[in-house]
Amino acid sequence: MRISDMIEEFIKDLFTEDEEYIEIQRNDLAEQFNCVPSQINYVISTRFKPSQGYYVESKRGGRRPHKNKENKYNKK
Repeated sequence: MRISDMIEEFIKDLFTEDEEYIEIQRNDLAEQFNCVPSQINYVISTRFKPSQGYYVESKRGGRRPHKNKENKYNKK
């Protein structure tokens, strides 16, 4: 299994039925997987897209993938 696949699986496992969003720290996750932080960015940007039911909010110090959550950009 590739590291990108392992990171994706790990992030998806963080979601529970009760959790609409999670907060992750890019540097902490990179350290856990022994990879560069840009690898975490790559996984989030390619595997957690709105078309896949996710909305990613970036904030200083962390990123917040949301699962199947409507956001201000897709409201009509």
